[in-house]
Amino acid sequence: MEITSRGRYAMLIMEDIALKEGFVSISEISTKHGISTKYLEKIMTMLVKANLVKSARGSLGGYALSKPANQITIKEILDATGDGAKIVDCISAGCSNKENCHTYAIWNTLKELIENYLSGISLLDLIKKSQTKKS
Repeated sequence: MEITSRGRYAMLIMEDIALKEGFVSISEISTKHGISTKYLEKIMTMLVKANLVKSARGSLGGYALSKPANQITIKEILDATGDGAKIVDCISAGCSNKENCHTYAIWNTLKELIENYLSGISLLDLIKKSQTKKS
């Protein structure tokens, strides 16, 4: 499993949005993290499509969480960017030979363990861990 820059940035973005009251602009996030606005817009589109954030236009517009941080999991964020638990191709694509494959069960169990772990960590948990490190 490899987490791409999209997945890593999506987690940073979601944390920034969760910590801010009201809407956060793309330019604020871009400036803070040194990520191009064009790339951020692509990530934001994915997060909006996954109903993790909502957008508003105008001078006070930007992006805000669509639900409380304790109801958003790290798995949801990574899935939104296409960085879900992809262990081997045959698990994601569906294996036509899984009855005869001696390794299928191992890869499938590993995928389930990763998904369960990431489903058990909320955005709020991430924020709390981050704030603890800063103290």
